Amino acid sequence: MTRSSSNRRHSSAIAAAAMLLSSTGALGAQAAPSSTTPPQISVSARGEISVAPDRARVQLGVETQGKTAAAASAENNRKQTAILAALKALGIAPTQITTLGFNVSPMQRYDEKERRVVIDGYQVANIVQVVTDKMDQTGPIIDAALAAGSNRVAGLDFLVKDPSKSRDAALAQAVESARHQAEVAAKAAGGALGDLLDITVNEFDQPQPRPMMVMAMARSAADAAPPTPISEGMTSVAVSVSTRWRFIR
Repeated sequence: MTRSSSNRRHSSAIAAAAMLLSSTGALGAQAAPSSTTPPQISVSARGEISVAPDRARVQLGVETQGKTAAAASAENNRKQTAILAALKALGIAPTQITTLGFNVSPMQRYDEKERRVVIDGYQVANIVQVVTDKMDQTGPIIDAALAAGSNRVAGLDFLVKDPSKSRDAALAQAVESARHQAEVAAKAAGGALGDLLDITVNEFDQPQPRPMMVMAMARSAADAAPPTPISEGMTSVAVSVSTRWRFIR
């Protein structure tokens, strides 16, 4: 066999294989199914439930001053001990009281004559937090602390102990709202709402404490001041969802 005859046969085999592959690829392309996505409706909704707070946090403090840090601290300790005793008399357990901070700092000023910073004394601050589930105790706690020597009410928060039931109700409300909006949208578009395809429950919004910052001067038990009025009002628990629904033409 000559070299030219062999080359002609090799070229013919390659051409035949190329035609076969081309034909197979065309058949495969014709058989591929359509990947069109059915029309969908996406809706986000939010559910919110109002609930009455059932826990209060009161932050009470004592600030004292003295020529020395030891003197200021001793005075502070005396007053704080009296405050704790007054709270105990109200039925507040030690487990309901937490020390949030104890701070000793110098009282400084700049002396123009001597051109230097001078320390005139020291200030001591002691802040405790009282937690109660008896909402009607909130005012008496503040009054008892002030009468015993507290000269600062640093904060008052109202909380919800267990928001799980309110969360479930808010979630159901959010899903119901999403379905309603999707039905309205489907009808307006000339169709009907199909099956739910996807639902995502977004992060649940915890009921936030509603702070009330107060600065108060101490008053004695002999003062005829009326009890401190406290109104906890309402707070809310919220949940949001994202949904996708099938749209039927």
